[in-house]
Amino acid sequence: MGEVAGFWRSDRVVRLAPVAAVVCSSLLPLLQVTLSFGYEGNGSRTGLWSLAATAAYLPLHLRHVWYAAHARRPPAGLWTFAAMAVIVLGVTPLAGNMWPRAYAGLAVSAVLVLPGPWSYLFFVGLVAVAAPVASLLGLPWRAAAWPAFSVLCGGGALLLLVWLAAALTRLQAAREELAQQAVAQERRRIDDDLRRTLGGALESIAARGERAAAALAPTPLRPPPDTPSPHDIGPARHAGLAEELGRLADDSRRTLAEARRRVRGYRQPSLRAELETAATLLSAAGVPTRLELPRQGVPETIPPRPRAALRATVTRLLRADGVRACTIAATVEGGRVLLEVRADDVTETIEVPA
Repeated sequence: MGEVAGFWRSDRVVRLAPVAAVVCSSLLPLLQVTLSFGYEGNGSRTGLWSLAATAAYLPLHLRHVWYAAHARRPPAGLWTFAAMAVIVLGVTPLAGNMWPRAYAGLAVSAVLVLPGPWSYLFFVGLVAVAAPVASLLGLPWRAAAWPAFSVLCGGGALLLLVWLAAALTRLQAAREELAQQAVAQERRRIDDDLRRTLGGALESIAARGERAAAALAPTPLRPPPDTPSPHDIGPARHAGLAEELGRLADDSRRTLAEARRRVRGYRQPSLRAELETAATLLSAAGVPTRLELPRQGVPETIPPRPRAALRATVTRLLRADGVRACTIAATVEGGRVLLEVRADDVTETIEVPA
């Protein structure tokens, strides 16, 4: 079961779903053309008309299906649908008494292209007129219901397939958007952290360096009012500048060490980012999720083992059916962080060591 669920969540299915929708949408019209030469009351003339009309309208129909399976509206869709409707309806008197079965493709394109309730009215109207039209073309009443049944069931099945492909495409796009949002959020967090910590230290070092350079400059163009000339600096002043430069060098080394430490920490995932990503994924999957964090905050990083346990728990919840609500709570006890994932009546605890 796990392999089957993983297969349906793979990118391969998302890529193949539109292709499958197009292939299945072409099978019914091609079968209709193949059988049109042998239906009772039809001949080679009606079969050739059916073949020509199918060759004319089928590319337009498959174009509608392809765009809809990618969750997009086809460009100039109303015009292509109008051309398809003219072909399918206009050839009806010439293509034989079973030609109303081809209304299934027209009904599907109507739902995919036309806006709002008009598309459904068009679909229902084609289902309703299929049997009377077939009867007027010479099909016995005992078999006249078959074209209407074909339009209803065939069109409905194709619509479900196209909507499934579109849903998979939207799900893939939502997953990519969530990943991009997580990356952008992590970048903002790093930027704010660097500005709050290293930014102030670097600004202080730069300002002190400028003051020391101004004090040691031999001929400043516009010396500050309180800055003495290097010729007026005595031994005590020289000693003070040397001490200031020594402190400046020490502060620079400490700032560099802090920068290296933070860079090493950024290579490890953030606990808060992991929790927010988990809550976002569950909410996007239709599971209302609430994130509860302590006021004193949580550690900046999360070790690999509890991170893997958290992701495994989220994966199980995403695959489970019927999960109504979820709460991810973090508590700090004795330097440790305890993560409680409560889904309905089931609670799982994950310990994050200090």
